Amino acid sequence: MYKAKEKILWFAVLSRGTVLLLQMIFNAICPDHDADAFRLPVDPTDKPSFLDYIVTFILGGLTRWDAQYYIHIARYGYTYENTLAFFPLFPLAMRHAAMFLHVEPPILIFNNTIVIFGFVINFLCFIKASLIMYDLSEVIFKNPKVAYRAAILFCINPASVFFSALYSESMFAYLTFYSMLESVRNNPCVFLPISLSTLVRSNGLVNVGFPVFIWFRNLLVTSIPNYVLENKHYRSNKRSLVFNSRHLLISFAQIISLIIFALLPFFLLQVYSYTRFCKIEYNVTALPYHVQQYAREKNLVLPGEEELEWCNKQIPVAYSHIQNKYWNVGFMRYYEFKQIPNFILALPVLYLMSRCCIEYLSEHKSKFLTLEFYTGVKNQERACVEEYPLDMFVFVVHGSFLTLFCIFFVHIQVSTRLLCSASPLLYWYCALITVSGDESSENVRKIEYESQENLCSRWKVFLFTQKVYSFRVKLIYRYFIGYFIVGCFMFSNFLPWT
Repeated sequence: MYKAKEKILWFAVLSRGTVLLLQMIFNAICPDHDADAFRLPVDPTDKPSFLDYIVTFILGGLTRWDAQYYIHIARYGYTYENTLAFFPLFPLAMRHAAMFLHVEPPILIFNNTIVIFGFVINFLCFIKASLIMYDLSEVIFKNPKVAYRAAILFCINPASVFFSALYSESMFAYLTFYSMLESVRNNPCVFLPISLSTLVRSNGLVNVGFPVFIWFRNLLVTSIPNYVLENKHYRSNKRSLVFNSRHLLISFAQIISLIIFALLPFFLLQVYSYTRFCKIEYNVTALPYHVQQYAREKNLVLPGEEELEWCNKQIPVAYSHIQNKYWNVGFMRYYEFKQIPNFILALPVLYLMSRCCIEYLSEHKSKFLTLEFYTGVKNQERACVEEYPLDMFVFVVHGSFLTLFCIFFVHIQVSTRLLCSASPLLYWYCALITVSGDESSENVRKIEYESQENLCSRWKVFLFTQKVYSFRVKLIYRYFIGYFIVGCFMFSNFLPWT
């Protein structure tokens, strides 16, 4: 029989293989849409070989849309102002992996070497993210079945194609889930994965909130006497609240140090952007001629060519300015009649995330004004069985913030891949729905995470062998699998997707 993590490992491999096969088939049978999007400048010195055509046939469908930016940055660096919207860790990882195994004379053109290693990096990050999803879910829910189902659903999440394409979703999900897990475990070195996540995507900055909240909660637990925690309401009694000043200072020093170390790489990235694009003395002629020519044809801004607006601001951060200038990102700017299809496309993930947050807050509303809500120390006299553990609080706050941010600020269709790679709430909520139909919540921990038949198979999982589904469970499975398949078709043919 296979253990839960073994089955998750093999199912994650199967899901990545399925994405690879589907996009290859769809890309072969359907012509690419002529999208008005950034395309990688063609190097006239590249001489594709027969192996290059094979690589393009197998992996070409994974290099659409923003993947073109990542390949460009991996090969040439930040050559245009709009490339600063894409953070460096993922393209740098591709570049150095490709350079490490580059041989002379080259077997493949450098672009295809980058593509191969980009796929490999995402494959490994996705496998790790799926296993960490299981560990994180088990720590929060203390329920192997919920943890297992959440991890399996992650493997076929609605934005699956982006986790295999040359996008940063897989790397970001790995670093984010790992940061969450190590925060819960009180790892003092959690600043490392958080700082790396800020170099993958901009919303990595909000990951700092997890260790800050956990340490603040631990501070309350260790500083306030047990008899105060066990009371239903907080009482401001000087005699009952005895704080150790030394303990307070050490804790606050830890929190401040973590914030500094976690945000330092992001700060250094802004310094690099300013130095490269705001210093007129930058030698543009050092760039390849075809890269310069592409900028002339597409009216793109090269480093140091002109005085940029964001360079003169008191805090010269390029990211928000570029999102505004090139993608018209801003508060409710996407609320246009023609964007209704994109709102419909993003509606399922926004609804599920919102329902999860609302149901959690509704279940625990009676504890909002108690220390129990913030410390997670349960009242021993409470006999009711809770569906949502109190430990989800910080995840609900994080998920609520991201959901509201998606609704009001970002291009709404991006919500699916943003939330699928940044928050475990979607998988937890859907896993709880699928589990609740199996048996009463009181006995759910006694059930094996899979049927006896599936436990003996490496590949069989509940998604394809469960015989009885409720209407809600059917909708969830169809949503996940439907977006999984349709996403492969749309993305691989340069058609607009999430």
